[in-house]
Amino acid sequence: MESEIEKCLLRNTRAAARVMTRRFAEHMREFNVSTEQFSLLASLVGTDHNSVSALAEFLAIERTTLTRNLALLEKKQLVKLVPARKGNARTVELTPAGRQLMVDMTPAWRQAQSMAFKQVSKDEVDQALDVLRRITAELTRSEKF
Repeated sequence: MESEIEKCLLRNTRAAARVMTRRFAEHMREFNVSTEQFSLLASLVGTDHNSVSALAEFLAIERTTLTRNLALLEKKQLVKLVPARKGNARTVELTPAGRQLMVDMTPAWRQAQSMAFKQVSKDEVDQALDVLRRITAELTRSEKF
């Protein structure tokens, strides 16, 4: 019989995230980009959440953490931060080198994804993603109040 702690959502999601992070990192190593940086770059491809605030919310990370990672990617000339048209906000854009890196990394990412998908069915993945997105959305909403 499983103990209460063995059913802990936090413990299980963090354990899964650590293992997946290590496996994805193995595939991304040759590109000199961390999994966190890959996730950030991938989040900029074809999306509307390119302001620093919107990106932090989408990735569910603190703005200071995002800013630190953006500075590293900017130093590598993979992203550029530009002033927004209104106010003092900044937007993030992939540079041509950043777009090319995403193209180059896509096969390695797909290989890592397929390795993870071999463990479960597509329906199970879809269900897990749906549950995680709902939990994230609900907990994010409750943080704002």
